[in-house]
Parts: sequence; C-alpha cells; structure tokens
Amino acid sequence: MKIDNSNYILKGILLTICGILFTFFPGVLSWVFYIIGGAIIVGSAFTVLGGLGSGDGAGLLPAGVIGVLIGLFVMYLPKFIAAQISLIAGIVIAIVAITQIVKALSKDFTKGLKLLQLIFGILLLVCSIFLIFNPFKGGNIIRVIIGIVMLMFAAFNYYVAYVINQRNSSNSPDVIDVTGYTAPDDEDHKRLQ
Repeated sequence: MKIDNSNYILKGILLTICGILFTFFPGVLSWVFYIIGGAIIVGSAFTVLGGLGSGDGAGLLPAGVIGVLIGLFVMYLPKFIAAQISLIAGIVIAIVAITQIVKALSKDFTKGLKLLQLIFGILLLVCSIFLIFNPFKGGNIIRVIIGIVMLMFAAFNYYVAYVINQRNSSNSPDVIDVTGYTAPDDEDHKRLQ
C-alpha cells in the first residue's frame, strides 16, 4: 500500500520559506506587523469617517481612537517581542549556567569532566549576561537560530518524503495487470470437468 508524502513536502516547503525569511531577512517579521498595524489604523480611520458622514460620529470616535492605539501597539510589537524573548532566554540560560557551575564545584567528578562542566557553565553564564543586557542583538541571534532550526526541520521533512517515495516505488503496485489473462472457453470447461 502506498503512503502519501505530500504532507511532508508541503511542511518542508513552508518550513524552508519561513527559515529563509527568519535567517536572512530580519525585517520581514517587522514589516508584517507594520502592515497589519497600518491596516488596523486605516480601518479605524475609515470607521470614524464613515460615522461622521452618517451622523453617528460621536459613538464611533472613541472606537476609532482605540483602533488607532491598537494599530500602533501592533506596529511596536516586534521590538517588544525581540527584547522580551532575549531577556527570558537570558534568564533561563543563567539558571542553567548557575546549576552547571554549582554541580561542577560540588560533585566529585574526575578532574577533566569537572573542568569541562565548569567551563561550560561559565560560557553559558557569559551568554546569558549578553542576552540580558543586550536584548536587541540577542534577539537577532535567537531569530537566526530559530531560522536555522526551521531549515533543519525542513530538511528532515524532505528526507522523510524521499524515504516514503523510495518505499512506494519499491513495493508492488496496488493495481495488478490482468491484460494478459484470457477467460476459459467452453473446451477448457469440458476438460476441467
């Protein structure tokens, strides 16, 4: 029985597009938010203008102002998200780094393993300090890492689709060719009886 691999191919294509956009085009995400925020602002302005023309302007004016504020918030959202993701990642990495350093100092490892764990903990601590105190550059690094991970997942989906395609082509076909078959005639029936 053949397995459909189109789902893996579609996921691979979408992950490839998103991975390339995240990795190589840092402004794309901001532009998407700018477009959405701008559309909200323009829609709110048209709502207020439409309300003024119909005489219901007093009721629609506060809604229009709130819509404009929401649009401005959506436009500012990428910078807020970039700073917060970097800060949260920095705090999590700092906790992991401190645990690694404490383990290295308190556990009775062999000298090489103890030194390796201590160096790893110190490197993690330096990375966490960088992410906490420089959130925008840290956000860019996290964005690139996310893009690379998406590209790796895309490659995995392409590989799964390839393996499914190889399996489907090596199996026997679902339809059996019976064009060479001839039906028994009357003489064949007599011989069989």
